[in-house]
Amino acid sequence: MTGFRRGNTDYQICWIPLGGYVRLFGQNVMDEDANDPENYASKTVWQRFYILVAGPAMNLVFAFIFMPLVYLVGVDAPAYLSAPPVVQQVKVESFAASVGLQAGDEVIAVNGREVRNWRGLQSEWGTLTPADSLSLTVLRSGREVEVQSTMREVQNYGEVGWVPHIPAVIGVISSGSAAEEAGLEIGDRIMRLGGEDVGDWSDISRLVQQSQPLAPANPIPMTVELVRNGQTKLLELTPKYEPEVGRYLLGLQVGTERETYALGEAIGLGAERVIFMTQTTFNFLGQMLSGQGSTDDLGGPIRIGMFIGDAVRSGVGELFFLIAVISLQLGIFNLLPIPALDGGHIFFLLVEKIKGGPLSAATRERTQMLGFSVLLLMMVFVTYHDILSIAT
Repeated sequence: MTGFRRGNTDYQICWIPLGGYVRLFGQNVMDEDANDPENYASKTVWQRFYILVAGPAMNLVFAFIFMPLVYLVGVDAPAYLSAPPVVQQVKVESFAASVGLQAGDEVIAVNGREVRNWRGLQSEWGTLTPADSLSLTVLRSGREVEVQSTMREVQNYGEVGWVPHIPAVIGVISSGSAAEEAGLEIGDRIMRLGGEDVGDWSDISRLVQQSQPLAPANPIPMTVELVRNGQTKLLELTPKYEPEVGRYLLGLQVGTERETYALGEAIGLGAERVIFMTQTTFNFLGQMLSGQGSTDDLGGPIRIGMFIGDAVRSGVGELFFLIAVISLQLGIFNLLPIPALDGGHIFFLLVEKIKGGPLSAATRERTQMLGFSVLLLMMVFVTYHDILSIAT
């Protein structure tokens, strides 16, 4: 452990930097002195409350600062959002099916307002309320068709029920995948797979699963006809069976586009994302406490380090997003009423306020040791879980 002293503050760096914390003079049971005006124990309950809340509050502030930067720098969105809103498929027993929408329909207006792509359609849809009427103008076989309904009817079905048409253009190729080994490249448009026409991205997975044996021992090679830079090419690839998902995969993903937003819009979107993630975090904590959560969603220092490495390689926006997420999680976690955390100290202040005096030093010391032991066990567990996930 190395460090230095400046004023009345000691700064130290541990040999294993797994985190950081601030220990106030007098916050430890062994050095508290209520008669020393510089001692933490001499402060009022409210003064100590403000001190304890300040750290987690700054974590939350950081989240609200960095998340808007993500949208300001730009976020990746599916490229099909810029394409005309053509319906590839209509789900059975859905709202879209009930009003007679068909595969191949192109939505050109919502309540009389023109839409040119899926992004514009989503934007117009987002302005509607359950009390609004709904009028869709679709282009079907060269003629316009009007569909009348209400947003309340959409809400009754739970979803619209249309599947967007997504061109079969490769946007991402996974490292070590069947697609990479076969020589496919980003930007290739797949025209035929295994001798069958590919008209939409959803056709790829369907054709792959249909062509392969139920037993994953001997995958069958498939021919791929694609267009690259205006030229048609024929390649051969062999899908890989992934036991985790129980399917044959090629290692392909749809293309993405980077969207940037103005400052005001970025602040609004960033705040909405932080609020949504906060709700999701508390829902997860509730599931874990009730025994319904999965430990697969837990991550420790090793996984966080891997995420940071991936984010740095991916770009500034991804790094800002990770900083915001980690800061938000730290802020929430530190407010949990676990002894040794700020939330535990705040809980003791609440007890002190109700009781009219602090708990005995022995009680606080025992609960602090218990809380520290729980945190240590949690750290060991998530680190062990990280190692297992990497190994498998």
